[in-house]
Amino acid sequence: MLSQALDLVLTSFGIIRSKVDEVISFDVAKNVKSQWIFFKAFQNPYQKRFRVSAIDSGYNYREFRGYALYIQNTVWVAIDVDGSESSSGVVDIDVTSSSNIDYELSLLSTIREMDSVCNLVNNFDIVLVDGSLIAVFSKIRRALLDGGGELLQSKNMNIKDSLNNFLITLSLYPSKIVFISKNSTAKDVLGLVKGDIYYFERYTDGLPGYTKPLDLTKSRHIGIAAAAKTFSHTIKNVTGLSSTIYMSYVRFEPFSRIYRVEFVSEKGEDVEQRIRHLINTLSSYIVAGYPYPLMRADQIARISYDDVDRVAIVLGISSDPYDREPL
Repeated sequence: MLSQALDLVLTSFGIIRSKVDEVISFDVAKNVKSQWIFFKAFQNPYQKRFRVSAIDSGYNYREFRGYALYIQNTVWVAIDVDGSESSSGVVDIDVTSSSNIDYELSLLSTIREMDSVCNLVNNFDIVLVDGSLIAVFSKIRRALLDGGGELLQSKNMNIKDSLNNFLITLSLYPSKIVFISKNSTAKDVLGLVKGDIYYFERYTDGLPGYTKPLDLTKSRHIGIAAAAKTFSHTIKNVTGLSSTIYMSYVRFEPFSRIYRVEFVSEKGEDVEQRIRHLINTLSSYIVAGYPYPLMRADQIARISYDDVDRVAIVLGISSDPYDREPL
C-alpha cells in the first residue's frame, strides 16, 4: 500500500500543493493585517514578579488481549517570584477493559486538569492551562450526556460536580485563569479555508501583538458560537453571573509562533486591556516565543510507549499477548 500511496502523491502533487500553498487576494491579505494589533511587551522594573503556574497532562497505554495497561498523569509547574521552579502532580497507573480507552483517558486527563485549576488558583497570580477552554467545556458537556464511560465510573469521579466547581472557579477568578493552545484549526475570526492561525502567522510580518479579543458567541464558526452560548447559559445557571469566553491570537515575541489564548470575562470588562496585561506579565517567562512554565509542564507530562513498556516489565506482564499481533 505504501507504493500505491506514493504513486497517488506523485499524480496528485499539483492539486495537494496548491491547497497547501494557498494564494490569497491582496484584499484578503490586507484584511488579515488590519486585524493585527502591534504590541510589544513592556517590563516594568519596579513591578513585582508574579507567581505563575502551568498545568498540562498526558497519557499512554498498551493494549493486551482482554485489557489495557495505562499511565495517566497531570502535572503542574510553578514559578515563584524569585524565579525558583517546582513541580508536582498526580500519576495514575492501572488496567482497564474499556472499549473506548483513548476517549476515556482523554476525558480523565481533562477532568484532572480542571480539578487542578480549582486547587491551585488561590496560590498563584496566573494559572496557565494547555489547550482550549471551549474545547474542554464541549468535551465535558458531551461526557455528561453519555455518562463518561467505565473508567471514570471505576474512579468514582463525578463529572457534574467537577464541572460545577470549575465554572465557579472561573467566575471567581476570571483574571487568573488563561488557556493557551499551541495548535488550532479554528476559523473564528477570518472564516477562510484554513484556520485563522495560518493566515495571521504568514501575513502579519512577524510583528508581536494580538488580535482584538473576540466574544466566542460571535464566532464565524457556527458550532463554536453555539458551544460558547451554551457555556454562558450554563455558567449563569451555576453562578448567577453573566460571563462568556473571549479569544485572541497572540504573538509574544517578534517572528515567533502565534498562539490561541482564551479566558473568561464578564460583559463590559475591558478585555483588550486583559490581553495587554497578560503579554506584559508573561514577558519575563517567554522562551522561544512560548511561556516557559507551559513548555516545562508539557515536557514532564509526556508519556512514551517505552514508559508503558517499562511499567509492564516491572509488573511482569510484558510477555502477555498483545491486542494486535500477526496471525
